[in-house]
Amino acid sequence: MYMITMRLVGSHGTPAAPDDLRELLTAHFDPVDRIEHLWTRGDGDRIDLVFFVLAGCEAEALLTARAACLRAIAHTPRLAAWRLSDTADAGDGREFW
Repeated sequence: MYMITMRLVGSHGTPAAPDDLRELLTAHFDPVDRIEHLWTRGDGDRIDLVFFVLAGCEAEALLTARAACLRAIAHTPRLAAWRLSDTADAGDGREFW
C-alpha cells in the first residue's frame, strides 16, 4: 500500500471546501482504483488529500490516485472551481500537515 499526497487549489474567491468532500470524491472512485482510504482537509483556498492505494509500485499508485481525483472533479459540479495542484505545497510555504 502506498500513501499519495495531493492538493487541490482554488482561485481567490473559491467557495470553501464542502463538508462532505471525502464523500464527493470517493463516490467517483472505481473498485479497480484500489483506493483503500482517503483523508481530506480543507483550509481556505486549498484542500489537502491523502490517498492510500494498493498498487504494484509508487508510480502506479500516484497515477491511479491522480486519475481518480481528476475523474471526481470532472463529475462533481461543487468542485468545478478547484484544480489539482502541480506541487504538494502549491508554492505558499505552509506545511502540508
